[in-house]
Amino acid sequence: MHSRKIFILSFIFIAVLCSFCLTSTEVHSQEKTVYIAEINDESINSGTSHFVGEALSLAERHSTPLIIKLDTPGGLLRPTKEIVDGILNSNTTVVCWVSPEGAYAYSAGTYILMSSNIAVMDKATTIGAAEPQPHDNKTVEAMSGWIREIAESRGRPGSIAEEFVIKNRTMGVEEALQENMIDLIATSNDEVLEYLELPSYRLEKVKRSPVGALLGILSTPQVAIILLIIGMLGIAAEIVTGGVGFPGIAGGFCLLLALIGLMVLEISVLGLILTILGVILLGVELFEPGFGVFGIAGAIMLFLGVLIIGEEPWVQISGIFVKIAAVCLVAIFVAFIWVVKKSTGKEIKTGMESMVGMEGEVVRKIDPEGVIRVRGERWSAVSDVEIEEGEEVVVKSITRRGGVTTLVVEKKSEV
Repeated sequence: MHSRKIFILSFIFIAVLCSFCLTSTEVHSQEKTVYIAEINDESINSGTSHFVGEALSLAERHSTPLIIKLDTPGGLLRPTKEIVDGILNSNTTVVCWVSPEGAYAYSAGTYILMSSNIAVMDKATTIGAAEPQPHDNKTVEAMSGWIREIAESRGRPGSIAEEFVIKNRTMGVEEALQENMIDLIATSNDEVLEYLELPSYRLEKVKRSPVGALLGILSTPQVAIILLIIGMLGIAAEIVTGGVGFPGIAGGFCLLLALIGLMVLEISVLGLILTILGVILLGVELFEPGFGVFGIAGAIMLFLGVLIIGEEPWVQISGIFVKIAAVCLVAIFVAFIWVVKKSTGKEIKTGMESMVGMEGEVVRKIDPEGVIRVRGERWSAVSDVEIEEGEEVVVKSITRRGGVTTLVVEKKSEV
């Protein structure tokens, strides 16, 4: 049974690693094809960056334009820069189209739109609101300079682009066209293809690969932190129950996914350290009577750690959700500790103390000293009565005799 559980754990680990070797499903391109990648009502994260990178590579391999449909409230800075760099350095024509009607490309979406060869907006769409978070002078200056360079590299007015950052300005369709921030207003695929002078070409949608989908989920800070906490809870539950069961397997799997997510995020080192220390201290509280300094310090560190990680460089931030998540996670962990302690009614034993109550076998006659085997290990043992080799015993306590750890045992039949 033990070997089977180890095999299951190994299989899960290998399966996750192997998923990174998968690539997107690619339908063989035929002649007269234009690829289209859709970013539909989602924040820009590492999954988005991976998806756009695959789409750019696909379009370049087949020497065809790429249309990126944008509908986003913003997102993380590093993936945004990766997408912008990929578009600026692409050998193919990239069209960024804010669509469908009523969509918006705020914050990170505006940077991406400015980097495109051809910028297009649908009716009733909006761009702008690119003020960074945090919006201190240094960050605002850096981001406004960056968007200015991006816009001017595509022949768009840099001074107006700066206002998206400095003044948090937004812009509708007609104004964007009038200010030369976009090249076209289009409401259908045919209009975009007509502008590209490719009216007879067909559109082929780029599919997301399993890797891109996984990264899109894991690279959301809140998801990564929730997985981290669930993983720690699973491991803690496994320590309490012993053995290798579902809590340990699930906890280990969640920890693996959390670490993958944290590695691709622009997380604060301080925030990560505080989060880990908080979880460790709350874990220590499991093995301490009452709810004392370890639990209080751990709860505070966990709360602050999640807040700091959640405040990392989002171009568009959702601070309220982060705070609510932090409070909920701390509450769940504290409740878990309380339930465990209440159910056990005593201090949880670890290390040597965990051997008390275990059964063993005498391998050298006890009279009054001898040797027993417990958990496959040989230990010195003493007893008030003579116990023959091969008899079963129960560990009653642990002591030290002559500097040697010695188990005090009784015959199993007498217990």
